[in-house]
Amino acid sequence: MRTLEKAFLHTVSRESLFPAGSHITAAVSGGADSVAMLHLLHRFAGAKRWTVHVLHINHSIREDADNDESFVKKLSQSFGLPCRCEHPEQAESGSMESRWSTVRQGIYQKQQGLVAVAHTASDRAETILLRLFEGAGLRGLGGMDYRGVGPVRRPMLDMQSVEIRDWLTENKHSWVEDISNTDTGINRNRLRIEVMPAVEKNFPEAVSGISRSGAILSGWRDLQDQIEVFVGTDSIATGELLEMPGVLGALVLWQMAGKPRSGFQEFQKTLSWLSRGGKGEHILPGGKRLVAEGELVRVEIRGPGRF
Repeated sequence: MRTLEKAFLHTVSRESLFPAGSHITAAVSGGADSVAMLHLLHRFAGAKRWTVHVLHINHSIREDADNDESFVKKLSQSFGLPCRCEHPEQAESGSMESRWSTVRQGIYQKQQGLVAVAHTASDRAETILLRLFEGAGLRGLGGMDYRGVGPVRRPMLDMQSVEIRDWLTENKHSWVEDISNTDTGINRNRLRIEVMPAVEKNFPEAVSGISRSGAILSGWRDLQDQIEVFVGTDSIATGELLEMPGVLGALVLWQMAGKPRSGFQEFQKTLSWLSRGGKGEHILPGGKRLVAEGELVRVEIRGPGRF
């Protein structure tokens, strides 16, 4: 058995991604990574008693998008697998990447069973670096994990794109290239084409190292999500809050404020204000209101008026 196949089975087993008998919808774009994933899922489906279906999302934003759809349909047919194609409309707000991500997540949530997506270690490393450049906190730097939102699973997350392409070529498996991936006007493409080759030349294990860091950070992110176990209410004694290590105190406030996606530094500033004896009201990231009443700190829904 080849190394890539062993890596796939090892990841699936270690992370318990697809239990025996699972119904798996493979999200296949036609690109190298998702095509390799489909080959691997199909190869081991019998032994694992998996039922595999194929999902292709045609965003219809490139001239050759219909060719990609046709390729995925033919590949699915060659495996004897059902293939469903979606033609969604783009979400209304956010960057193009985030809008389409929202659309895809909505489609994934409607699928039967689990959804396999083909993000790789290379994708994970790029995501971590991009978020680091943006000044992301722990939640952002945790990046993608083996288990995504809802039914999403990432069985290719321990593999790098170059080894996947080598495996496809060696086995004479074809795939389609998305020409938009060469557009360096897109931040991720610019990082992949212009920056990562120089990084990997000087630091050959960089992608693996960054990806491992992402796995570690995602574990801390999961711990962050469990802060509610320690909070449980919308109020806490001021003394108890200020006795906590600074980061933990800020995480408690973040939890009480409803886990807003940005503004973590503001919670640290609020802690500093409380430590100086601050009293009164503060508007927190996410829109809730913090009320400091001497011995008690309370977070409540922002009411009418000047707030």
